[in-house]
Amino acid sequence: MIKVAIIGYGKMGHEVEKILQKWNIPIAVIIDSENDWIEKWDQFLQSSVAIEFSSPEIAPHHFKKCFENQIPLVSGTTGWYSQFFEIIDMASQLNSSFIYGTNFSIGANLFFSSVAYLSKLINIQSQYDCSIEETHHITKKDAPSGTAITTAELILQELNSKTEWVKGNPLNHKQLPIYSYRVGEAIGEHNVTFSSNEDSLSIVHRANNRVGFATGAVKAAIWLLKNPGIYNISEIFMKI
Repeated sequence: MIKVAIIGYGKMGHEVEKILQKWNIPIAVIIDSENDWIEKWDQFLQSSVAIEFSSPEIAPHHFKKCFENQIPLVSGTTGWYSQFFEIIDMASQLNSSFIYGTNFSIGANLFFSSVAYLSKLINIQSQYDCSIEETHHITKKDAPSGTAITTAELILQELNSKTEWVKGNPLNHKQLPIYSYRVGEAIGEHNVTFSSNEDSLSIVHRANNRVGFATGAVKAAIWLLKNPGIYNISEIFMKI
């Protein structure tokens, strides 16, 4: 029987808990502090898989505990990607199973695919410029969001006219701007706009609630148990 560890018990941790309860999947442990790691260590070791949504400062600490104890891990935390190669190397050396990604929503991953495809078409239309806007709740720590950065990187792979993304106003036409807004309890919206003097095209993903993120993470955890390895959610989102 699958037993899931929930690591991080903020908004997303609560949503993951609801999905697990709805699907009658046992929760082995909920860890939300360093003290929890000490008091609930035995329960953690009994977990089949862990789902982690925490903060970029402490996420690598959580990753290490899962990798060292051979507990497959799904993480939707963003903002830790400056340590990406170190983390992936650790997971590989310890023969760990790990799914990571900036957004576990199926709709968001369809948004990524759409943005990449349209960027490829736009690349031969030199009259279009491009920008990204993202809006989240005021307590979100990283800006731009991980989803916005992933979106920018997909665009940069296809648009020859852009060489780098920047936060805020660009200094030259080669830069792709990401405008970040933090408003109230906004769950998450990403808007890519291609504009010319003649017209504009926009692709928007708007999260209506956090259920999609949590559902994707739980589905990914179940899939990972049957398919060990290291994956970005974008590689497998159509399989889970």
